[in-house]
Amino acid sequence: MLRKEVLFFVLIVIGLLFISNTHLGYSFGDDIFRAVGIPPWTGDYDSGLHLSVIAGLLAIAAGYIGAVRFYQVRFPKIRSRIVLGGIAFVVLFPVVTEKAMILLNYNSISINSVAFSQKNSQCSYRSEETNVEADCTFTLINYGKEKDITVRPYLIRSPFKAEFEPVVLTLPARQKVNMSSVVDGKLLDGTGFSGWSSDIGIEIEVGGLKKRYGKA
Repeated sequence: MLRKEVLFFVLIVIGLLFISNTHLGYSFGDDIFRAVGIPPWTGDYDSGLHLSVIAGLLAIAAGYIGAVRFYQVRFPKIRSRIVLGGIAFVVLFPVVTEKAMILLNYNSISINSVAFSQKNSQCSYRSEETNVEADCTFTLINYGKEKDITVRPYLIRSPFKAEFEPVVLTLPARQKVNMSSVVDGKLLDGTGFSGWSSDIGIEIEVGGLKKRYGKA
């Protein structure tokens, strides 16, 4: 019987892991699904049903019902304790994941010590004929001691196709920062392109190695 009781709390924790966002702004369950080769969304560009979150909610529901059934008599406040504990878990999870990555990469100088968050990242664009100028803000996390990185933004779900030049940014050690830069580029089709978008991705290059964030 003890094993069954523990299993219910394990289900709750697994479910919370699946629905909680990391410090990079996406569900931790998405990483788990992709690691086993399952798309976390039913549609393209993270649209449709969010399968990893649905799986997490089902696990939480099963664990909650089972835990309440076994503990309600001995612990009348078990319902509120589970709910409050779950809220605290979701709120603190991004902080924990960021601090854990800093700890793991504290003295790292490599592409793995740098990451990009689409949250609060954005670009405004304007063009003259085929020349494009983008005024961009990137949310970047430097987990270790890497200083200079090369970044190249690209558009996601845009009616225009443009290619931007890489720019070099200098990051402070072990911090999450918003960095702004003007990026030049070329339109690959069409003219008279202007607008604003937070739906951007970037390619990061460190020491000749590249890592791409987002989907084109």
